[in-house]
Amino acid sequence: MEENKLGNIEFDDNNGKPILKSSDTPFPESFYFDKFFEEKEYKKFIKNIERLVRASKEYKNYVEDLRATVSALNVDNILSYITSNDAVLEFHHYPFSLYDIVDTIVLQKFFDMDDFTSFDVGKEVMECHYENLIGLVPLSTTNHELAHAGELFLSTKQIFGDYRAFIAEYPEGISDDLKVKITEMEELSVKNQPTDGKGLF
Repeated sequence: MEENKLGNIEFDDNNGKPILKSSDTPFPESFYFDKFFEEKEYKKFIKNIERLVRASKEYKNYVEDLRATVSALNVDNILSYITSNDAVLEFHHYPFSLYDIVDTIVLQKFFDMDDFTSFDVGKEVMECHYENLIGLVPLSTTNHELAHAGELFLSTKQIFGDYRAFIAEYPEGISDDLKVKITEMEELSVKNQPTDGKGLF
């Protein structure tokens, strides 16, 4: 087997950037991502990286390390009498969802004109977790579902992780919608908006 070939896929070079060619198509494909032609294709790419991160050994180790070293993360942030001994607690990515985090990093890479693969982005997402740039809130399963449904307000005081440092690291990747969401959350936090504003509990 040739060194630069695997089955009917051939690895080539285009000005120092690897490309993939196949006898099945006349169109070569860049090894790195630099554009998407459809929004659906882009969203699928982001969700695939999200799954890659969640399923990784690094993410599982990260969660275990946090639970072992930060006792405050073993208590539900809404109902503080619920601990990890009483119920399954999950980490709610907040104010950025994991999807938002991946999307922000990818958009920043497009802005910087960096070459990248899905594995590069997944690795960077995990580095951001380990560098404590990702906001997390420990919640029981039900409260986690309510938070995702927008039924609970979470303030900046409840966030573990330096989400402001994440914003500073990826300024061009933060969408206008996310900027509005962050501003609203911070303003409500200053006003001491109650978590249970809808009277669910």
